[in-house]
Amino acid sequence: MGKALEIEGLNLDINGQTILSDVSMALEGGSFAAMCGRNGAGKSQLMRCIKGLRKPSGGRILLNGTEADEKARMKRIALVFQSAETQVVSQSVEKDIAFGPENMGLDKAEVERRVEAALTLMGLKEKARQRPQTLSGGELRKCAIAGIIAMEPEVILLDEPFANLDYPSTLAVIRALCALHERGYTLLVVSHEAEKFLFHTDTLLIMDGGSVMEAGSSPELFPKLRDYDVYIPSGAAFGDLTWLRR
Repeated sequence: MGKALEIEGLNLDINGQTILSDVSMALEGGSFAAMCGRNGAGKSQLMRCIKGLRKPSGGRILLNGTEADEKARMKRIALVFQSAETQVVSQSVEKDIAFGPENMGLDKAEVERRVEAALTLMGLKEKARQRPQTLSGGELRKCAIAGIIAMEPEVILLDEPFANLDYPSTLAVIRALCALHERGYTLLVVSHEAEKFLFHTDTLLIMDGGSVMEAGSSPELFPKLRDYDVYIPSGAAFGDLTWLRR
């Protein structure tokens, strides 16, 4: 499928402090990538730069081989924040999912098609008319993801999608991510909880000190996570790094 996302020599300085330094990486189209690293490594700030919410101090970001400015990235890249409730704005699940496509100026039939597809993919059809405030933590995060899917982005970024979720909610989100991967979406998940989902990924990126230090196959690189203070259960093999098998 070629490279969906490429970053070349990205730098970010904030108030005279270097946050990101010469970050370079690439994601193949349809890949499921994990980005891990200790707190303060620069992961969330990198996600904001990729999305177009923060302007880098230097470097290039390309989508499908073409350099993309902030405006293009805002349209073509989706970011699901750690606090999913901040992205849910409407009075029902289906209305919230429709919010993005409607703002894109799509006709009613196309909006309805996209909402139906997103509800089905995220397993939320039975919750369509429910108020988002009544959803569980996992359902709320799935609702935020569904709203993103309905806008049909090229790349989906998720920042700590398992944060503050109980066990059933975590399982629901992992299954949702696996479903997206099976449909061919390009995913980049930032998380320090590699033991919950890493087995399902094909690509692993490890950040430290504002740079990508390691990049490659998830099975090959996962033993290096401990070197960067990322928790991996003692004695765990790569196949153990999923909560879906518990």
